[in-house]
Amino acid sequence: MKPSRLYFLRHTPLALALALTSGCGRTDAPTELPARPVVTTTVEEPATERSRTFAGVTRGEVETPISFRVGGEIAELPVQSGDEVKAGDLIARLDTSDLELEVRRLDAQTALAQAQKQQATAEYARVRALFEANNVSRSEFDRARAARDAAEAQWDTAREGLNQARRQLAHGTRHAPRDGTIISVPANRYQFVSPGQPVAVLRADQAMVLEVTVAETLANDLTIDQPATVTLEAMPGPTFAAHVSEIGAGLSGLAAVPVSVRIQDPPASIRSGQAGEARIEFPTTGAGVRVPLAAITGAAEGQRFAWVVDRESETVQRRPVTTGRLQGEMLEVSAGLEPGETIVVRGANRLSDGQRVRVTP
Repeated sequence: MKPSRLYFLRHTPLALALALTSGCGRTDAPTELPARPVVTTTVEEPATERSRTFAGVTRGEVETPISFRVGGEIAELPVQSGDEVKAGDLIARLDTSDLELEVRRLDAQTALAQAQKQQATAEYARVRALFEANNVSRSEFDRARAARDAAEAQWDTAREGLNQARRQLAHGTRHAPRDGTIISVPANRYQFVSPGQPVAVLRADQAMVLEVTVAETLANDLTIDQPATVTLEAMPGPTFAAHVSEIGAGLSGLAAVPVSVRIQDPPASIRSGQAGEARIEFPTTGAGVRVPLAAITGAAEGQRFAWVVDRESETVQRRPVTTGRLQGEMLEVSAGLEPGETIVVRGANRLSDGQRVRVTP
C-alpha cells in the first residue's frame, strides 16, 4: 500500500521547509551589519605654510679666489688659512727674476729707439729747411721724412713693449684687494702655478650662506628674502635665522636648482665647508585642507572619496572629494571636506554607506 501524501509531509525536511514558509505572509526583518572597527582622524584647519629641509654646505657670501695673471714659481706665500688681512697686504709673490731681466732689456731698447727718433727728427728738420730754400731735392726731403716716421714708429713699439713687460712684472705680486679672512690656501711655496690658478681664497666679510639644492617643483615657490632657519652639524645646539638670498638657474641634467640661504648675524666660528641643513617655509598652494593619503580612496569611475563619521549616530557616509598635490604623506583636498569633520584613515576597505562603526584608538 502506497504511503499517503500526508506521510511525506510529516517525514521529510521539505515538510519542515514548507511549514516554515507557509502561514499568513509574514517576512523577517533584515539582519543589521555589525559595527566595524575603524581608525579616524580629525580634519584640521588648512595650514598657511609648509616646511621643507635641505642639506647643504656653508661658504662665504663674498669669496674671492686670488690668482696671478702670469705663470711662474711661487717665491713668497706668507698667508695661511684663517689669517685676517687688510687691503694691500701681501698675499703671494712669484719669482720675477726673468721678468725683471726682460724689463731691463726692453728699457734699454726703448732708450735706443728714443735716441734714434730724436736723431731722425732733427735730421728731418734740417732737410726740410734746405728743401724750403731749394737747396735739396724732393727725393732727399721724402727720405728724411720717411726715416723720421720709421724712427717714431719704432720708438712707439719699443715703449709699448716696455710697458707690457712692466705690467707683467707687476702681475707677479698679489695683494689683498680688500679687508677679509683667508679661508683656504690651495698652493705652496716653490710651486709652479699657471695664470688664473688660485693660490688663496679671501672671504671679504663675515656674511655666510648655506648652499643647498632644491627640486624645480619647489623652487618655483621660492622668493628672495623667504624666511628659513639653518642648523650646522659642527654646532648641534643653536639654530640660526636665515633667508633665501639667491636662486640660481637649473642644474644641467638635473631637475634641481642651486639656492643660497644667507645666515643672519653668523658667529665668527662658522667656517666655509661646514655641513648643515636649511629649513625653508613654503606658502600653501590653496585654501583646501590636507589629510593623510590613507584617508582617500578611489572608485572605478575615477572619483575619489573619503568616509566621514557621524559621531552621534556612529555611522559613516561616503563623501566625494576633489584632491590636489601630494605633499609627503599628506594629500591636499580642495573640496568635499571641512575642518573639524572626522574621517576614517584605517579600516575603510569594507565600509558601506550608513554602516555603523566603532572608533578604535
